[in-house]
Amino acid sequence: MKGKRVFSATELRDIAVSLLVLSVVFSYPELISNPPAVLVSLFVLGLAFIGHELSHKFVARRRGFFAEYRMWVHGLLLAVVFAVATGGTLIFAAPGAVVFSSYFVFKRPHRDDVGRIALSGPAFNIILLFLFSIAYAVTNVGVLVFASAVNGWLAIFNLIPIDPLDGGKIFKWDKRIWAITMAAAVFGFLVASGILI
Repeated sequence: MKGKRVFSATELRDIAVSLLVLSVVFSYPELISNPPAVLVSLFVLGLAFIGHELSHKFVARRRGFFAEYRMWVHGLLLAVVFAVATGGTLIFAAPGAVVFSSYFVFKRPHRDDVGRIALSGPAFNIILLFLFSIAYAVTNVGVLVFASAVNGWLAIFNLIPIDPLDGGKIFKWDKRIWAITMAAAVFGFLVASGILI
């Protein structure tokens, strides 16, 4: 929106804190024996997480809404607890969300608005999932497998069809789009994880 600030100081802080926590969680427990692993995680999560949230933000703004990312402190704490308790095998990835509202009191988000805004985040991760998988097939660079799997997991987790996750909103909006999107995410994740080759 013209004349309106793209990022507030609070939003930038929330993104930075969420990214740092997720980077530690996704690199645990490897970071204990290999601290630089968190830098790889920081780069991969930077693309996956920030891209996911900014997709929500910019689609919402394009549809005429005010939108900003807000971290969820309890979600970040749960992510750390799950990672430590499961040795990094189960990641709880709900660090926060983009909240959006109308600039005008009389305008309410339509179901189509909510559905499209929700879809944009997982769709971004699915695109990256397949791009990184193709790049790995061509280059055989190991970090690309990690990047593919992270994007796949973020897409699948966010597509779980319960509120307040993206999947709950998409499922209410259009069940066929939800099913196609979830199928693509699961298929891509299984390929990236080496379960389907």
